[in-house]
Amino acid sequence: MDFKIYTSADSEEFVRLYELFRTIFTDPDEAEDLDGIKASLALVGDSDLVTAYGDFREYWVAALEDGRPVGGVNFTAFEVPSQGITTAHINYLFVATDHRGHGLGTDLLSRVREISKADYIFCEQNDPSLMSPSELEEDLRASGISSSARIEWWQRRGFGRLGMRYIQPPLSSDKEPAEGMTLNVCPSGRPLDAAVAEAHLRRFFYISVLKNRAGSDGYVESLLEEVLKLGTIAICSSF
Repeated sequence: MDFKIYTSADSEEFVRLYELFRTIFTDPDEAEDLDGIKASLALVGDSDLVTAYGDFREYWVAALEDGRPVGGVNFTAFEVPSQGITTAHINYLFVATDHRGHGLGTDLLSRVREISKADYIFCEQNDPSLMSPSELEEDLRASGISSSARIEWWQRRGFGRLGMRYIQPPLSSDKEPAEGMTLNVCPSGRPLDAAVAEAHLRRFFYISVLKNRAGSDGYVESLLEEVLKLGTIAICSSF
């Protein structure tokens, strides 16, 4: 198995990785289209964003078998100068159905750790308790694994659920906020300072989600304010 890092979405190779990604992530409110991915990658190095938030880098890593993508992970690493830390946010981790159960997902997660060198790694997961029966059925059909089993996979790798209501702002003006997810973090052995969560989410929301060079957004600021009010956020061992 070979692994290849992409920081541009302009090649035919990347399009093949994207096509695999969209066979697994089918919800349009949660999955970026190709234009959105290109727009996100183009933000890296933007002087206004670096001045406002600190340096950041976005990566797609493909697992290739005989040149064919069979898995991948997309994440962004953020420097957080105010906290003296680096955080990473895993946007998508996916493995082709015929390559599951052999440790490839764990290998991809290891690439995130190696490349980002993050103090904290965050990811979102669909919350089964907030999903309707039809949503659970569609999630299983598209991904090939139940949302509960997926959560257990992340737990076994050191992630815990932050004990807070989590809402991701809409990816674009024609999409809805994603309200049926949990926010999870590793390491998960002790409560998380809300200032760390707020600083990470500020970068994730404005850079990765909104792709915003224009400044403040009232809806995002209201979400971040609620996070800061928590002071300390418990990390739950069960989902």
